[in-house]
Amino acid sequence: MDAIEQINGVKLFVSRSGDPGLPPLVVIHGGPGWDHSYLRPVAGLSDVAHVVLFDLRGCGRSSRDVPLQPDLIADDVAGLISHIGATRADVLGFSYGGGVAMRVVEQHPALVRRLVLASTTAYGDFEAEIPPERAAQCKEVDWNLKGEDGAVARAMAEADLPATIWRLDRADEWRAVLGGVRFSSAWDTPYLEGKLKPARPADPPGVLRRWGGPVLIVHGEREMTFPPSVAHRLHAEVPASRLRMIPEAAHMTHFDNPSAWLAAVREFLKG
Repeated sequence: MDAIEQINGVKLFVSRSGDPGLPPLVVIHGGPGWDHSYLRPVAGLSDVAHVVLFDLRGCGRSSRDVPLQPDLIADDVAGLISHIGATRADVLGFSYGGGVAMRVVEQHPALVRRLVLASTTAYGDFEAEIPPERAAQCKEVDWNLKGEDGAVARAMAEADLPATIWRLDRADEWRAVLGGVRFSSAWDTPYLEGKLKPARPADPPGVLRRWGGPVLIVHGEREMTFPPSVAHRLHAEVPASRLRMIPEAAHMTHFDNPSAWLAAVREFLKG
């Protein structure tokens, strides 16, 4: 079921699947500047969860001309949980959305039942680990690129493809996924002007330890954007967390190895 919902005075495009009687799983996509559509495979979890995907403020079919900050997205998630009639929800944050998910835990800890951190990082002090042969295939992007809405975000997604997916034999399939994404330019200006707060809170491991709820860190073994070391580091700093490394998968783990990715998340949600 797809609908435009009014949350915190902002129109959010929301897509729901599965039995509303099941525990809700609210999914926060990455980017920002993308929409939720590339994460639609998460709907494969509708046998164990009422899956709720949405376009972040400033993205996709949600309101564009609104304040843009990660803490406001965290408030939107809290508002969305209440809007669907739930008192608590499982939250899955992917990439940039993983940082926002940790902010949800910080700002609204009582609303989160379980937390899934997918292809993301709690840290800023690391370097991407892109093999030279993959880096050589990536392209430079002109941040002054003009054209359709989301032109820069789309160009970056296409230019970074060799470092985003592991299965280059499926590159055309991934390009088809990108072709369906409604990219947005709304986040470009605040980013370039240095006005955006980091997606994650100031002390993510501390936030998660104080919260004390179940955490799943799910990460590709071939991840290049956020190297596996950041996943192992967070797992070590949050002893109650679970870590699932997905074989033969890079940043878009759910695309490279969907069966293993869905199985890991499903097992956690059922636990």
